[in-house]
Amino acid sequence: MAASHAHALTHPEPEDFVLWATGRAPRGPPRAPLPNIPRANEGDLVSQPFVQNVSSTGATGVSLFSDPANHPDAVGTILTHSAKLASFFPAKGLDNQQEQFGAYIEKVSTFPGFLLVYNEQTGQSQTSVNTDLMIKDIKNAYEGVIGADVNKVIDSINNMANSIKNKSTHRADKSVFTQMTITEDSGNLVATIFYTQLHMELETSGKKTYSSQSYYVNRSVFKCLSATLVANAAKLSELLGDGSFDDWAKDFSSPTGTKLSCFEKNHKAPREN
Repeated sequence: MAASHAHALTHPEPEDFVLWATGRAPRGPPRAPLPNIPRANEGDLVSQPFVQNVSSTGATGVSLFSDPANHPDAVGTILTHSAKLASFFPAKGLDNQQEQFGAYIEKVSTFPGFLLVYNEQTGQSQTSVNTDLMIKDIKNAYEGVIGADVNKVIDSINNMANSIKNKSTHRADKSVFTQMTITEDSGNLVATIFYTQLHMELETSGKKTYSSQSYYVNRSVFKCLSATLVANAAKLSELLGDGSFDDWAKDFSSPTGTKLSCFEKNHKAPREN
């Protein structure tokens, strides 16, 4: 586990937001350490957004950024623009999103109006596949940290773990689950990115079965610097336009059948004897 306090630009100026919004790095030294970024690889990604203790105001224009009461929607707008810059579109499908997810984390981390206040990674490896233990460990990592319905996250992971064990394939499976939250905590507006990387190795000799697993739970917490948004409201409105966390929630939800059953829907295969 590693906790960290990063430093933002002391006084971000409109130029810094222009650089960021156009896909370039803001001025000043890079913020270090950045959150853990997953390595790009072939695999699946499922995304589920949550909100807690905040509500949409429907604000538009400059007031979206100039009035702190509207900042939950402003944060949703910023996260959505970060995804556009990274070509990260979970709502469009499950495949080929892992590389873009890493770019998305980097864009969120470099937004001049956010401050990375917490960053941690926990991991576990096993020589035998025990999905029940894995689910318990992941649930323990999430509970008490996000106030949303953690069981929906767990259902998604459980569906995936059970379905890939039934897949007919010779390759190992790597999957990422990401949960993003916008919450109010002690008067501060924060955006949290969770992601769980799961790697299951397939036994290639004899009967096809998954023989080992490893998983890592990553959490990064960003504080919204409300005063910075207010001071740069006109420029942010010009660069980012209107938005809300309702738009963000829609764009960041992976396509599903019923609840989070997407892995059952898309990946279940007959068990091989």
